Amino acid sequence: MKIQDLPSIVPVFPLEAPLLLPGTVVPFVAAEPRYVQLVEDALAADGYVGILQPMEADGRLGRSGSDPELYTVGCLGRIGETSEDDEGELLVLAAGVVRFRIVRVLPGEHGYLQALVDYSEFLNDFDEIESDLQFSMLRELVRQRIETHHTEFDLSIMEGMAGTEIVTAIAHALPLSSAERQVLMETSHLRELESVLLLLMAGPGGLPSFDHVPHLPS
Repeated sequence: MKIQDLPSIVPVFPLEAPLLLPGTVVPFVAAEPRYVQLVEDALAADGYVGILQPMEADGRLGRSGSDPELYTVGCLGRIGETSEDDEGELLVLAAGVVRFRIVRVLPGEHGYLQALVDYSEFLNDFDEIESDLQFSMLRELVRQRIETHHTEFDLSIMEGMAGTEIVTAIAHALPLSSAERQVLMETSHLRELESVLLLLMAGPGGLPSFDHVPHLPS
C-alpha cells in the first residue's frame, strides 16, 4: 500500500479497548447516533476511520455526547463487517492499517470529530507487518497460562495469529491503564512491541503475569 493512497483527513472514533494496532482486527460498538453516522459516512466514502484512545477510561464513551480528550497517536482502521442490533447500535470490525499522529482536529459536519493526520513517523509499519513478527516469548506465556488454567481452549488458534494480534490479546487481558496502552501504541517500531509489553507485564517479583486469559479469536 502506498502512503499517497491513504486519507489525510479521517473521521475520529474514540476507542478505550481493545487496542487497534496495524495487522490486527478488533470490534467496536457505535452506540451514539453521531458515531453510527460516522460509520455510515466512512462506508459511503473509503471505509477508513481513525481510532484514537481517550486519555481517561469512561465506560459511557460513545453514549454521553461529550468529546473525550484523546491521545494524538492512533491507528488508521479499515471498516469491514458491520451488524446492527435491535437498538440501532452498530457492531463494527476494523482492520488496523498504519499508525498516525494528529496534526489538527477538525469539526465534523455530523457531530463527530475529524482529524488531519500525518503517517510519516510510522511508515515502517507496512514492512514490519509483512516481516512475520512472531513474538515467541509472548506466545509461550499465553500457552503456559491457557494450559494451566483454561485447558478447554484450542491453542492451535494462535498459530494463525499475527504478532500484533498476540500483543492486542494480551494487552486486552491485562489491567493496563490508558497511559500504559498508549505506550504500546506509540512504540517506535512494531518489532519492539514484545519487549515493551513484557516490561509492562513485569510484576513486583519481576515475573510477567496477567489476570485473565487473553481473548483469542475463534
